[in-house]
Amino acid sequence: MPKRNLKVLKWLGTVPAVAACPLCNREFRVTLADAKHLSAAQDSLQRQFSAHDCEPKSSNLPQSGEN
Repeated sequence: MPKRNLKVLKWLGTVPAVAACPLCNREFRVTLADAKHLSAAQDSLQRQFSAHDCEPKSSNLPQSGEN
């Protein structure tokens, strides 16, 4: 399985607000309280990302022979 990397999608100034897993496209959002501090926002996104069960996008596609 390829290495998972958190990808930031939206910023509030210099603070990351929304991020996603590039393998499964699951999005993670920062609370308004965490958005006030850069380190809190980063920690929140990283915690959510680390805790999620990644199901790669390709697993949703039918395998050959299945129609």
